[in-house]
Amino acid sequence: MMLSSFILMALFVFAVSFSVCYWIVTRGKKILLDHPNDRSLHVTPVPRLGGVAIVAGVFIGVVLCHFALNAAISVFACAATVVLLAAALWDDKKGLPPFVRLVVQCFAALLLVWGDGLYVDWQILSWLWPVLGVLVLVWSINLFNFMDGMDGLAGGLAMITAAFLAVAAYLSGSSETLVLLLILSGALAGFLCFNMRLPWQCHAKIFMGDSGSLMLGFLLAWAVVRVTQADTNALPPAAALWFFAIPLMDTVSLMLRRVLKGRSPFHHDRDHLHHILARAGYTDAQVVWIIHFAAVAFGLFGFHGWRAGLADATLFYGFLSVFVVYFFSVEHAGRLLRLFGRTLGWSRPHA
Repeated sequence: MMLSSFILMALFVFAVSFSVCYWIVTRGKKILLDHPNDRSLHVTPVPRLGGVAIVAGVFIGVVLCHFALNAAISVFACAATVVLLAAALWDDKKGLPPFVRLVVQCFAALLLVWGDGLYVDWQILSWLWPVLGVLVLVWSINLFNFMDGMDGLAGGLAMITAAFLAVAAYLSGSSETLVLLLILSGALAGFLCFNMRLPWQCHAKIFMGDSGSLMLGFLLAWAVVRVTQADTNALPPAAALWFFAIPLMDTVSLMLRRVLKGRSPFHHDRDHLHHILARAGYTDAQVVWIIHFAAVAFGLFGFHGWRAGLADATLFYGFLSVFVVYFFSVEHAGRLLRLFGRTLGWSRPHA
């Protein structure tokens, strides 16, 4: 499978993404800035072209894999990514009406469902797949965009998900999916060097923007369908839910809470999990690490449940049970988290 060659390619893509981010931060810092608003956590304008760096790394890696390693990557997946990137950049620069964004995302999803032949064989859902597939892909396209609210949060969650899917792709022999996930992980690592809060970096120097978050959700959705439909040793869809646990639970529960309060599910507020943790007294860096740790824990549970032979129903209803607990406890989580934070010495005084 040339795994070592694929890993070397991922390291090269890391260098590409890192270099592009470095150029944007040092030379192109006035291009497409994200200016602070009432929902922002940053106080100075920050470039939001990180998605361009990620996509640049991914496409260079794909082209090199095709010619140097003879590893084929879906043409339709690449074309759909270009469509999403172009629309997202235009939206970041000029703004697009919500309906136009939805049409573009549906078109990108159609390129995979019909053009690439992306298909699932999930018993009763199989005959609904053409429509259901578009809806699932459009939902996934926006999933990480909803989580892009703190430095390093969405990128880190995407990298964790990609890592679990890459292991599943390796075990199932899905070489095309594996190489794309390794390339994507390398591009994300290069970007996160400038987006995470690190000991030598107190705040993000670049944001991924819609061009990055939409592309991440799209490619990860493509990958999870591929891995769950592998010919041998396929990843059960119920196990895959655990790899996306944090973005899924946070987004779905937040939308349900908004609807129950009589508001639009797309209403902008500050009630995401990272907002709740911040209000409980944790620093922004602590919030991101807590969420990333939880994502790894959920992913490990799904992965080991799959490898241990747990029934799909057990994995699915286990995930559903965790979601129900999360949904009903998140409104009262602040009090418990403040208590837990004081115990660990992680809380900060409120003004």
